[in-house]
Amino acid sequence: MKKAYKWLKGLSRQAKSSVAISASIVSGAATVLTILGISLGSLEGVHVLVRLCIVIAAFTVLAVAVYYAIGYIFKESINLEIRGMRVKIRHGNIFETPSLRVIACDDHFDTRVDDVVISKKSLHGQLIMQHGNKQAIEALVESEAKRQGIPKDPDGRYKFPIGAIIEYKSEVDGRTYLMVAMNELDDQNKACTTMAKYEQMLMKMWNELDRIYAMRDVAIPILGDGITRFQDGPKRKESLLRCMLCTLNSSSVVLKSEIEILIYNDDEDVSLYELRNLFHPPLIRG
Repeated sequence: MKKAYKWLKGLSRQAKSSVAISASIVSGAATVLTILGISLGSLEGVHVLVRLCIVIAAFTVLAVAVYYAIGYIFKESINLEIRGMRVKIRHGNIFETPSLRVIACDDHFDTRVDDVVISKKSLHGQLIMQHGNKQAIEALVESEAKRQGIPKDPDGRYKFPIGAIIEYKSEVDGRTYLMVAMNELDDQNKACTTMAKYEQMLMKMWNELDRIYAMRDVAIPILGDGITRFQDGPKRKESLLRCMLCTLNSSSVVLKSEIEILIYNDDEDVSLYELRNLFHPPLIRG
């Protein structure tokens, strides 16, 4: 019995919901058939074990069908409510959303897109090369550093606190970007962090967003899901997404506009249904 309970407890939310929904359907069907006077007992000459196998097979097929139906329905997007805040998680390209666009940068807000400091394929690199003006960004960073009293380091760069945000209105596409200092660069210009620093960065970022957003919708990619190197081991996309949601929940921030978290790359499957009731008791129906 304990093994069965342990096995059931270890199932995913999607699997548990599939079993529960299938059991409800089978129970409902059995009730209706009983009222109509129809049952497996009316099948003459059929052994009781055969009848049992028919029920188990029907239940299994139904549970599998429900499981894949849930996965299909919640494959592209889900809507959450976190302390009254509207959060939508969906697949999409942040450069195609009309919302404020959060872009993860290093703590210097560097502009060297050379596949050494900044990868050309990263969102940071795409912002500089395709959606922004390098000289304007550099001038903005310098101006913001002076405003905050941040001195230049020995390399002539400004080092911002992790989680700090600089708002940039692009002259190229007319969109507003919120550049967040997410990573520290090591001696080899590699973007490095740890899970503890990642959580610290997120807490600071939510507070910065609260200061800047001005009731505008905000779009955020899954931060850390790029070339960021976690020194305490690689992190799955779903783990990073959970961390983003949990830090928002534990922060004191209340954003009164919609927050979109975008899944940009499909190289790793993220089960959105598993996150659906993260901050509420699990529900069967959507």
